[in-house]
Amino acid sequence: MRVNSSLVVLAVTLLGVPSATAQQDPQPSAAQAPATPASTQPSSCLLCHGEADLWEGERRRLYVTEQHLLNDVHWQQGLRCHDCHGGDPTSTNFVTAHREQAAFQTLNSPADVPAFCGRCHSDIEYMRQFMPSPRTDQESEYWTSGHGLRLKATGDPEVATCVSCHGGHGILAVANPQSAVYPTQIAKTCATCHSDAQLMAGREYHGRPLGHQQYDLWIDSVHATALLDNGDLSAATCNDCHGNHGAVPPEATSVANACGTCHVKVADLFANTQMKHRFEQLDLPGCATCHGHHDIRLPNDEMLGMQSGAVCSRCHNEGQFGATWAGAEVAKNLRQKLDELKLQIARAHDMVAQADRMGMEVRGPKFDLRNAETSLTNARTLIHSFAAEPTNQTLEEGLQVARDVQERADQALGQYTYRRIWLAVSTLPILLVVVLLLLYIRALPLPGA
Repeated sequence: MRVNSSLVVLAVTLLGVPSATAQQDPQPSAAQAPATPASTQPSSCLLCHGEADLWEGERRRLYVTEQHLLNDVHWQQGLRCHDCHGGDPTSTNFVTAHREQAAFQTLNSPADVPAFCGRCHSDIEYMRQFMPSPRTDQESEYWTSGHGLRLKATGDPEVATCVSCHGGHGILAVANPQSAVYPTQIAKTCATCHSDAQLMAGREYHGRPLGHQQYDLWIDSVHATALLDNGDLSAATCNDCHGNHGAVPPEATSVANACGTCHVKVADLFANTQMKHRFEQLDLPGCATCHGHHDIRLPNDEMLGMQSGAVCSRCHNEGQFGATWAGAEVAKNLRQKLDELKLQIARAHDMVAQADRMGMEVRGPKFDLRNAETSLTNARTLIHSFAAEPTNQTLEEGLQVARDVQERADQALGQYTYRRIWLAVSTLPILLVVVLLLLYIRALPLPGA
């Protein structure tokens, strides 16, 4: 089918300007089995919009075929073009199908997108047709986000809107692993903008540059490893810390709360410390002060203490932020005791294993050694309370258990040696009796001699 070029120009005018992300040509995967749409009501929209030759350059975004829509969550629910855009889907007359329809929806700028999507997604009665407990606050939440605030204040056409993350046509369900907003995909979706150095240049939030290296840092973090390599969908990605529709960078005073969403026990300990309030006074971002922001590594014992590379030394060695030498001594002593507990646990393990190989009964010491390991784990957690006394007490309890296990393992090894000696001693008389008995038997005359 072909239409007059003037009608194409009119269609572009009526349908508005591009969204934050341009529509791409469909490239359906052979592995995907497109679902049959719930409705087969004919629509004249695709007669023109499905003609590839009509849409070139910037207008390519208006090229939409049924192939684009087969896996679209709206299309699968039976919604068609006119349900979102309005117009008369039964008319093949361009003017009748578009301009003369009062309900025809135009998108003149990205700022129109939230309300366009919100016509349905903010209507609780309408959304209940599709799910019993729908969320209908996405649009209002968006306008509180960093994206929404900037769009409202400046009209910046490059700010992300609904279609930037979810797409325009071919929107997949959030639970679909191929969706751009599925947990394993979200970081790449955010990186579409936030890894673009040119796009992010000069952009700030509350006077702080936004940067463009967040994804490169996160991809090597403990969270990315857990999510992408180990398949742990509960591991943190962008929206877990920044939010979804109301996305904003956490403030210094709220970082600990963001981390505490997952790390509950540590957050509770930190929340009750004087250090938390001190961090807030100095505008230090809580957990991120020691653990970092996006490039969070697996915590280890090297972080504690005053040696080179330890996070405590960053402030206490230099006296920054009012850090005291007394605090440095506490950190140093805790690290020494922590290393001592690890050493004693390792020795206990070796001694118990040796006794076990020798066949000695060591099930009791094996079980008790778990208590020492638990004390080590608890001490590592209690460090976040910045309280020396309970941490030291926990370490001492672990040391006591480890030493007790070593003593019992040593006793088992001693019993093994004792048994071997007495076995050898008791074997000598028996051998002597056997030798004498053999000599006696040999001295007896042969029968019949």
